[in-house]
Order: sequence, then structure tokens, then C-alpha cells
Amino acid sequence: MTSNISVVVPLYNEEDNVERLIGMLSESLEKNPLVDQYEILCVDDGSTDTTLELLGRFATGHTRIVALPRNAGQSTAIAAGMRAARFETIGLIDGDLQTTPDDFEGLLRVLAQGYDFVNGIRVDRHDALAKRISSRIANRLRRKILGDTFSDIGCPLKVLRKECIDRMTMFDSFHRYLPYLVRLQGFRVAEMPVRHFSRVAGKTKYGLFDRVWIGLQSLYVVSWLGRKYIGWERGAGSGGRERRP
Repeated sequence: MTSNISVVVPLYNEEDNVERLIGMLSESLEKNPLVDQYEILCVDDGSTDTTLELLGRFATGHTRIVALPRNAGQSTAIAAGMRAARFETIGLIDGDLQTTPDDFEGLLRVLAQGYDFVNGIRVDRHDALAKRISSRIANRLRRKILGDTFSDIGCPLKVLRKECIDRMTMFDSFHRYLPYLVRLQGFRVAEMPVRHFSRVAGKTKYGLFDRVWIGLQSLYVVSWLGRKYIGWERGAGSGGRERRP
């Protein structure tokens, strides 16, 4: 069973990765036996380097470019790409290529088993020590507050059905909790292992302070949404919102 897929890639100051990114994505999607038609939606998040210029230079016939007028953040860039997607299946991947588009094949196989969203689990992570430590702290805090069981909620490699985001509140940093927010709506969410690689070009856009502080702020919002949604469910019999079976 093949799919038509829109792959959304948020980019901010990734000039050193653009050529390799477009080449790898195009080659991988062309040979993917589960992909019929595809498009690559590169969302430039107000880059101050030559990222946008290079996107125009190396774009293929399958590439569409969405240029934001200013740096609005990764969540805004991802939301813009997903809204612009032409196909009902959406793939997400970061522009740093620390995950590989070749793993979309496995994610799509799981999606075809009746799931609405499949999230990657990065195995053998090749991140700096500070990033691994901050990630562990954030994961423990999130699980304690939200009670979720996701192994790697922040993995950038995902596939989902577009209907999962039709009614979603896309607040700042929503992308950090996307599997949880989708599951809250009653959609079926699965996880599967994907490969992880060291960054070979460009620089990370998040420092330790950014991850911890922004993570705490967004966790408060997600926790509030979770409590509100539970209230909707309990009120479904009297006109509240019902979960999907």
C-alpha cells in the first residue's frame, strides 16, 4: 500500500546542510517503495544566512519553499509547513539530518497498520553530553506531570495523518509535545526505533538554558490543555467533545 506524502522540514540558518538535505530527501523518497507521490516542504524560518537562497538554487521539481518573514520559532515553521501540505500523509524531519529520511519507510509501514501517528525513538543517540542530560531531565519532569509513556517524545522524525492537526491548538513549542497532543484527541499513536547521527554541519539552535526554560513554560501549557481535554471528555454525554474510538 503506497502513500502520497508531504515532508515538512523547518530550517533556520542551515546553509551548510541545504544541498545535502535536498539531495538525500529526494533520493530517499524516490526509492521508498511505500511512497507514490511526494513533495518536500522546506520552511525557512527567517534565516539570516544564505539558507533561503540555497533552497532556491538546489530545489527540485518536488520541492516547495515556504519563507517566513522573520524568525518565529520551530513550532511556527512546522505549523506553516503542515498547513501548506497537499497530501493527507505528513512526514516531519529536521534540517540538521541527525535522523535519516530512509527511516520514513519503517514509519509508514507502522502507519499502514491502522495508526494515525508514528513517532520515532532515537536509538544510540549521538548528541553532546549537555543535550543528553537536559533531555533526560526534561523527560522525567514531563512524565511526572503529564503521566505519558512516550520513550522519545521530542524525536524530530515522525509521520502522521493530516486530520490529526485539523483542530489542534498550535501554540509556541507545541512541536515538543506533538505525540501527546495527538493522543489526547483520541488518535492512535505508535512509536518505533529510528537511527540517529552526529551533526556534521551547522550548529544547534538550542542551548541548555533554552531547552530547560522553554520546556518548563510549554509544559505548563500542555498540562493545562490535558486537564481541559479530560473535562471535555467527561462532559461528552451532555454536549462535550467525544474521543474517537
